[in-house]
Amino acid sequence: MGSNKKTGKVNYVWVLAGGYLLYLAAQLFFNVIRGTSDSPAVGIGGGVVFAVIGGWLLWREWSAYQYGAKHKDDPSTWSDEEPDAEVGEESHED
Repeated sequence: MGSNKKTGKVNYVWVLAGGYLLYLAAQLFFNVIRGTSDSPAVGIGGGVVFAVIGGWLLWREWSAYQYGAKHKDDPSTWSDEEPDAEVGEESHED
């Protein structure tokens, strides 16, 4: 396992996925509140799961955005290398 070094890059697909999961959670909660849900327990449980995962995805991408904005002028903190290339390898110069 390699280290998960921050790159400051935001993956907008994850942002859209997180937003969509929050939308689905809201729909499930509203259907339970309105009484139109066939199974309120599944609606509440699914809503909680979707809200937690969607919120985590948005938080993760927001953190990457803030890191990138904070370090955009410091190239020494950028990392575009694969995690496996950084772990356990030494550079040999001749």
